[in-house]
Amino acid sequence: GVPELSSLDGQITFRPKGRIILDVGSTTGSNRPERNLSGDEFRTLRLGFEGRVGSHLAYSFESDFVDHKAVVKGAYVAWRDHWRTNDVEFTFGNRLSERSLEGSSGSDGVPFMERNAVASAITPLKGFYGLGVIGKVYGRDWHLATQVAGDDLGNPGVARDTLTYLARGHWNPVKTPAATLHVAAWSYYEDFPADLISVSRNSSWGGHFNDRLQVPLGTLRDPLDGTGYGLEFGGVAGPSWTFLEVGRREIQTRTDHVDIDALALSAGWMITGETPSYSSRGGTLGKVHPKAPLSKGGAGAFELALRYQLLDNSDAPSGAKGREATVGVNWRLEEWLRLMVNVSHWDIEHKVGKFAGKDAGDSLAGRLQVAF
Repeated sequence: GVPELSSLDGQITFRPKGRIILDVGSTTGSNRPERNLSGDEFRTLRLGFEGRVGSHLAYSFESDFVDHKAVVKGAYVAWRDHWRTNDVEFTFGNRLSERSLEGSSGSDGVPFMERNAVASAITPLKGFYGLGVIGKVYGRDWHLATQVAGDDLGNPGVARDTLTYLARGHWNPVKTPAATLHVAAWSYYEDFPADLISVSRNSSWGGHFNDRLQVPLGTLRDPLDGTGYGLEFGGVAGPSWTFLEVGRREIQTRTDHVDIDALALSAGWMITGETPSYSSRGGTLGKVHPKAPLSKGGAGAFELALRYQLLDNSDAPSGAKGREATVGVNWRLEEWLRLMVNVSHWDIEHKVGKFAGKDAGDSLAGRLQVAF
């Protein structure tokens, strides 16, 4: 791992952190020739640091360098302590919100190149991050997180003064060395500012690279407020895992009420026998630790992953809907180094616009990911 600097008494620590993601992608089979594209993308260059002061105070800062500018991602301080028999944590700043299994997990732990439709589409206007306060309580086989957040520091142009209230909790009814079951629920309420003209969202489909392959929501004018909620079920057993996520977002405007639905079913197998990257502490996904990394003369860890997902925006006047089946192969050479390949078959139906009608095709994508 990355070296950690520490004061002589061990009370102050500092550790650099970073992430590099390079993607390539290709789309074929579409009956719209302009959608059949190939290319590459420098997805992320992220640098930051983290550490602690004393036994209770932790800090973290991360910034992405995108389109020739720096964008703040995580920037927060957290106070960690014990309450009765439970661990508690209070965070102040801009931090990844808890919302769905994959939405609550870092991109370096998610088994596919893109988070699923529940995580990416059933999202409040503020996005994945938000500037505010988070409180968490951790039990032996459960945890509960609540958050009050304003806008994401990294998305200053989306909206101003949007206030979002979020909550997520998970429980492991079975937790043994051989298997763990996961049950979770989450919800949020977002209060849009009075001067917000409209909301919209285009969800990537078949990978992130192809901007012409998306499931749009369309433009909803004069929004008042929104709610979102979802359920998570699944677990791990030996080297295998499976999870089901469902979610809905409801947006109320001055003249309409729109429902957005998403579902994602995924499963995987660590071919080389590693333990899947599920964390029972917070009900999230993390990095896989190879049994035999390249640095120790091994071949790393190999993982096979399958996913079926759907997204239905068709309740909106201009909304589309899509389905996608993906096969992924991950090669974790080291804990911090991963190669990924995703092959997807997708279909999309647009109501209006340049791509109105039904379409289907295939996408192939690859990724080099460094995360430390």
